[in-house]
Amino acid sequence: MERGTGRNDAFARRALPAPGRAGALGGALVQNRAIRRQVRDQEAVDIRHRLREERRAAFAAILDRCSEVEATFGPVIAARARPDWDDDADHRELWTPTSTALDSLQRAVTAVAITGPDHMAHLADAIHEEVRARANAMRLPAADFAQRVRMFAEHGTVLEEAQRTFIQEARTVLATPMR
Repeated sequence: MERGTGRNDAFARRALPAPGRAGALGGALVQNRAIRRQVRDQEAVDIRHRLREERRAAFAAILDRCSEVEATFGPVIAARARPDWDDDADHRELWTPTSTALDSLQRAVTAVAITGPDHMAHLADAIHEEVRARANAMRLPAADFAQRVRMFAEHGTVLEEAQRTFIQEARTVLATPMR
């Protein structure tokens, strides 16, 4: 009988594929781990992207709601400037749009507090406080209308600075790569 033929050769042929199968199985295992890692990494990227978009929307909402509150001041100032204005009268109806807009701004501040980061929530809250103080300059009793106007303008200046700081920090937060 020739060497390499016969019964032993058939056994050798069947036994050879086993290391090949083990190699293929090992390769599949490595590939499976790599795919899982890619999926996990992509999920993390997607979550970071979603958070960035949620933050962008929340930051923009602060400025939008602030503008809405500011738009409600015109009728209030016009009414207060009239000679027939009575400080003791019930002016709730006049203040309803401002109060509603301030509530909306407070909800926007809460959204920033939820999406973060914390320093942006503090800046958003500072904007809300200045807008409220500006409204209160016209709402709360004061010695005279000129004093109210001065207080209103002072809070407007502080508000503009708070908004500039907020915008600058928002740009930084949104531009910073998230890990």
